[in-house]
Amino acid sequence: MSEGKQRDKERVGVIGGCGAFGQWMAQFFERAGHPISLSDKGSELSNSDLARSCKIVVVAVPISATQDVLREIASCIDSQSLLIDLTSVKLPFLQLQQQLPCEVLSLHPMFSPKLGAHRGQSCVVCRVKAGEQSGYVEQLLETEGLTLVSMDSDTHDQMMAVVQGLTHFQAIAAAHCMRALGFDPGASIPSASPVYRLRLSMIGRILAQDARLYAEIQTYNPYVAQVLTALEQSSALLSAMVKAKDIEGFVEEFEDIQSAFADFTREAFEESDRLIRVLAEG
Repeated sequence: MSEGKQRDKERVGVIGGCGAFGQWMAQFFERAGHPISLSDKGSELSNSDLARSCKIVVVAVPISATQDVLREIASCIDSQSLLIDLTSVKLPFLQLQQQLPCEVLSLHPMFSPKLGAHRGQSCVVCRVKAGEQSGYVEQLLETEGLTLVSMDSDTHDQMMAVVQGLTHFQAIAAAHCMRALGFDPGASIPSASPVYRLRLSMIGRILAQDARLYAEIQTYNPYVAQVLTALEQSSALLSAMVKAKDIEGFVEEFEDIQSAFADFTREAFEESDRLIRVLAEG
């Protein structure tokens, strides 16, 4: 029997298997021919027993529970196994992962599990302790049509402090401000531009999801605080210009930003045009 056939029979265990990404990972490995074991709160199978019986162990639990789960199963995983985590934050768990005897592949799928992994979507890959098993999983992810983006854990958290931390914070702050103003976003839709509707939809999308997840992304990423400090400084500068009716100063700052992001703005304008057309046609 070839090594590929042997691997197909290896059991995959998903800790947090009842959650959205836990279910997605279970289905992902099932499609590849692997038998699946699941553990979650209240399940008969414990996390430790799952780790002992599976060669590939996926940790798909909330950020705040990840450290405890890793400690719980650390002595149950052997050197021939692979640990996969799906956390949105990497650095708080890196030291413990490096101490494990097994391979460690830290993934961050950049899509909603409810929508699935459509071709071309991205999955960040942090190869904490790479080996044959992790290489095999990466091949499976590429077969699904995902684009793998490789980076180390520190680079990941710095990037996500902006990609997630900054953008989520701005959306939540905008909604917080609307509530404080007594503003009804629904009432504004009939008179809204497509760009506003798109922005409002993204704010609503975040608010429709798990508050604790967004709080943990903000607080567990060690780089978010300094990003928000920079946001406060930028906001204070621009706000002061608006209050002082300093049009020329505002234009100067705007044009400086335009120059710095020139290539990006051209691409963004074209992409947003496509999204707006789809929204208008829908």
